[in-house]
Amino acid sequence: MGERIKPFLVVLNACHSGAWQRVGGVSLVARTLFHLNQFGIERVVLLLKTEKIPEDLKAWQKNLRIEPLRLTEDIPTALLTLKDPGPSLVYIDAAHLMDPRLIRALTAASEPTLAYIDASDREREIIRAGFLRREDLQTWLKQGKGNLIRQVRSLLPEDIDPFSPEIRGPLVPYFKEVYSREDARKATWIMIRSQQKQVMDLPAQFIDPPFENMLTRLLCNTPITPNIVTFLGVGVGVLVIWLFWHGHFLAGALTMFLVEILDGVDGKLARTTLHYTKLGQYEGIIDYFNETSLYVALGVGLRNTGLNPSPALLAALLICSDTTDNVVYALANKWYGKTVDFFGPFDRAFRRIAGRRNIYGFMFIVGFSSGYPFQTFAIVATWAALTASIHSLRLFQYGRTMKKAVSQQAEGIS
Repeated sequence: MGERIKPFLVVLNACHSGAWQRVGGVSLVARTLFHLNQFGIERVVLLLKTEKIPEDLKAWQKNLRIEPLRLTEDIPTALLTLKDPGPSLVYIDAAHLMDPRLIRALTAASEPTLAYIDASDREREIIRAGFLRREDLQTWLKQGKGNLIRQVRSLLPEDIDPFSPEIRGPLVPYFKEVYSREDARKATWIMIRSQQKQVMDLPAQFIDPPFENMLTRLLCNTPITPNIVTFLGVGVGVLVIWLFWHGHFLAGALTMFLVEILDGVDGKLARTTLHYTKLGQYEGIIDYFNETSLYVALGVGLRNTGLNPSPALLAALLICSDTTDNVVYALANKWYGKTVDFFGPFDRAFRRIAGRRNIYGFMFIVGFSSGYPFQTFAIVATWAALTASIHSLRLFQYGRTMKKAVSQQAEGIS
């Protein structure tokens, strides 16, 4: 690949009206600035039709030094006349929804590269984004787009490693031009659907997404923030607790499904609108106490029926098992930098049915609607204990495997 040349600046072309279309509630220009901040870029030249930076962009500036430049001539001429351009730069047409992985690939490129939506861009001589040196800009200016395209490396979305840690699976990076409001609507759907995690329990993977995606799409252009959705979920969770406590088991189980949906929406809404707060860091703790409380309430509600004296023991077993499982996940992340679900094929498959709130909720709906509340609670508590035991065993086995691998590597070196 050659020696890596870190781009001195990023030039963001915001002259086309599409750059100001709101995708997921955020203009494409602002969305790109957000990602550039994440990648440590410090200087951005913003090509505009005027010389003034719009006020609404200041909230997205953060650590960026943004320099507005009114575009009065062709793009390569403007880029060649930049003040202190450095040996190279990254050029991005902001009228595109561009996967952060593509932006990162360009900012880390080691040789001149142009990014395309597909192979036809080369034939049509379309320049959307690229990492270019000064001599490449000269080629663009004097010899035209065609010669530049033939001389530099091509980057297509499928050229990038599709594995995405955020969704726990493969996903080809998205790259879509946005020139109209209809394009923006389609781009929003692409972005929302791209957030769906792939290693999930069955309800979260096959039942919840249509509801979560629809709500996220409806809310992303409203004043409703992810924090509001989180608090709404907590409020609905309190309602579930009340329903279970007073013996309304089926109603409580059905309302649990709403909590499940809202729990998925707040994360998707945060990633769609780029609205991240410290509260999101404590979401796991909030969920834990909410879930623990509803298991206690269910135990109390079943005890009050007088049909069986041991619901409290089942609630204790479920809570202890769930807590143990959370500890195992935390230890796996701390020791090995990944969750138990990624230890191997068995673990990814087991994740689909492993004991957790979504699975319990589905079991509650089936069992309570069938008229067997206590038996269902007993099955759920037992499944929680088995899940915690299996995950604990897998953590022990994976640790032994890793220790053996390190030992063999040390012996090979010696």
